[in-house]
Amino acid sequence: MKSLRKLWPKLKNNFPSLILVLFLLAIGCLLYTNLGRDYLFDWDEGIYAELGRELLITKNFFVSFWNGSVWLEKPPGITWISALGIALVGSSALGARLLMPLFAIYTLYIVYRIGKHFGSWQQGLLAAGVLATFNLFLGRTRAINTDMPLLASITTTILFLLENRPAWWVALAVFGGVWFKGLAGFLSLLIALPLFLSKSKSYLLKSIVYILALSLPWHLYAFFAYGSDFTTPYFFEQVIKRATTQIEFHFENRWYYFTYLYENLGLGVLLLSVFGAITTLVKRQHRYLLWWAFVPLVIFTLAKTRLFWYILPLYPALALLISLALTSFGSFKPSRQIITIITLGILLQGIITTSRSVELTKKVVPPPDRIRVVQELSAVSQEELLVLVPKTERLAEALLPTVARLSSSFRYGGMPSVVFYYQGQIQFFYNVDTFNEYFATHNNPALISAEDQQFLTPGYTIVSTTPTYLGIRKVIYAFR
Repeated sequence: MKSLRKLWPKLKNNFPSLILVLFLLAIGCLLYTNLGRDYLFDWDEGIYAELGRELLITKNFFVSFWNGSVWLEKPPGITWISALGIALVGSSALGARLLMPLFAIYTLYIVYRIGKHFGSWQQGLLAAGVLATFNLFLGRTRAINTDMPLLASITTTILFLLENRPAWWVALAVFGGVWFKGLAGFLSLLIALPLFLSKSKSYLLKSIVYILALSLPWHLYAFFAYGSDFTTPYFFEQVIKRATTQIEFHFENRWYYFTYLYENLGLGVLLLSVFGAITTLVKRQHRYLLWWAFVPLVIFTLAKTRLFWYILPLYPALALLISLALTSFGSFKPSRQIITIITLGILLQGIITTSRSVELTKKVVPPPDRIRVVQELSAVSQEELLVLVPKTERLAEALLPTVARLSSSFRYGGMPSVVFYYQGQIQFFYNVDTFNEYFATHNNPALISAEDQQFLTPGYTIVSTTPTYLGIRKVIYAFR
């Protein structure tokens, strides 16, 4: 009994850390469960996975390659992550996604640290728990994407500034976002602007110098090595055009994100966020959260191209506002125990929501038809694969106005993941006649949709067939 009494103060003091570790371990285990179960999703996963695979072939750590050609839409941060995972466990969906859950676990930890800095350990745990219940956040944790690294960059930048870390620490945090997201990575700098302005001029100057020292070399190299082939996709299209034009059939209305937040989070969550925002009027040290919530919502609302995951940088701010709203009732001793119970309940809800997002009972599904065909073709041929893109993709190419196009709009044939699963180069065709002429004069294997078989010139044999896609070769190369 005496030993328990001596142990109790230590357990009490370490209780928040213990709960945090158990929570993060539970989330981590869930996120890694069946991580490679689903095939890569088009578009982004198929692109980023192939970037990593080709890095291991080219050994070029400074410029990414996709389908054998240089790819300069973003710096090579996501390429490194994809390549490292593939190097560790093989060229598969699991390999490409392997390190992505770590960004989610890290971000939850940083959000806890920010919440704790603003208030108490309950506030930190509440914020982390609430963030783990947001479907948009969970939806990006297991897919290879650049949004989770950007979120890690934003939250880290804010934490380092709040904790008065050295300027070069902050510069590294900002650079992390840029290295993965390109110029959009400077969003972390904009969101953290009020915290930067509260620092001394010397600190600001050092931060700027360090950020430039880290960010400029790659940009200068890419510019001098590739010129307009770099500036056009990287700056004029991925930044300027996305901000000023509704590209690639993204014709959502001005209030798209407000509607999305209401449908994705629900009225209750939004009302709690509003109450937390009102609370900041009393607790001045929390007012910065209003700026954090304001910046991404306004920027992406004003931008003409709207995709639902763009609004993800807002979510940690909402989680922190909700934790502030809930802990604002904990001023009196009896209510502190209630807040602790609520905190544990929300952490448990975060774990439950994560398990639902992972779909633990979901069985392994067979490969999509086109993936099955290209894998069978890959097993018997290492030659360049010819792909006649489906009718829907050809129609999109015909209808999309030039002003709404990017130089890469039809680079991927509407199916970028087939390049990764073929494990070789692919040539996409958007014209049936051009495809027939090329196929008739070359010995390459080809992938076509079943509905396009009627347009083929005779003289081919079917190597692989599914209900919607066919793998074919010229008849002189027939086998089986």
